[in-house]
Order: sequence, then C-alpha cells, then structure tokens
Amino acid sequence: MMLLGTYRGFELNIRFDSFKNEHQAVLRAELSYPVSLGDDARGNITRLDNAIDNFTDRIADAENALQNLEQQKQAAEVEVAKPFAQEEELAEKSARLAELNALLNIDRDRSSSQDAPEEAEETEAPATRPSVLSALEEKANQPEPVKPFKSYLDKEGR
Repeated sequence: MMLLGTYRGFELNIRFDSFKNEHQAVLRAELSYPVSLGDDARGNITRLDNAIDNFTDRIADAENALQNLEQQKQAAEVEVAKPFAQEEELAEKSARLAELNALLNIDRDRSSSQDAPEEAEETEAPATRPSVLSALEEKANQPEPVKPFKSYLDKEGR
C-alpha cells in the first residue's frame, strides 16, 4: 500500500488487489475503507465521495444493530432469570432413569453370573465392559509378524 495524500480528512492510500485484479483507493481513519478504482479520473473522485457520504448510513445501520443486540441481551437476561418450568418433571424423570439403570445393571449382573457361576464366585469385581483403549494399546505393543520378501520379478516367490 502506498500513501497518496489526504482526501476530505482521510488518509488516502492506493493498493493493487491481486484477487480481484484491480487497483483500490483505501480511505483510512480509525478503520480502512477500500474503494475500487476505474479508468476515469472523475469517476474515481465520485466513488471516493460516495464512499465518504455513505458513512452516515453505515453509522446509522451500526447503531440500529447495536440497539437490537442490546434488546436481545435484555430479553435473554429476563429468560435466564426465570425459573425452569419443568424442574419437577425433570427431577421425576431423572429419578426414574436412575432406577431403570440400576435395574438394568442388576439384570446384567444376574445374567453374567448364570452364564459362568464358577467365575462369579472366584471374583467379586463388578462386571465392566472391555476397554477399547486397552485393546488398541495391546495391539500396538505386539510386534508385527515378519513377512518374507517376494521379488516382483520372480512369480514363484524365490
């Protein structure tokens, strides 16, 4: 970017946008505002003037968006402050879920003890699912079998 000077109180720079394959004038103050440039000098001045004149509209749009966000924030704070309407129902269903999980665990323990009664008597540890991570670690620790090299030229493997 190369500084050209100032225009209507803005620092005016020029750059080439290789993505769009065009030259742009960049008006800089606190932020940068790129303006596409054409071949006509008067048209470029008009574009710069239009960009600066549109700042009031952009400011008004930004202020409206800010007010909208503040209203949404206030509405969200009111909703968060309200008590949860289905709190009692949630507590009942959570208790029922815990009860059903306990019954399922009892049934699982009974079925595993009926399948292998001598194993259940030897160990009193609770039934657990096999760990996928430990199986992967065991497999990773085992050395790979050595495969004999087969020449690509010899079809019989000699």
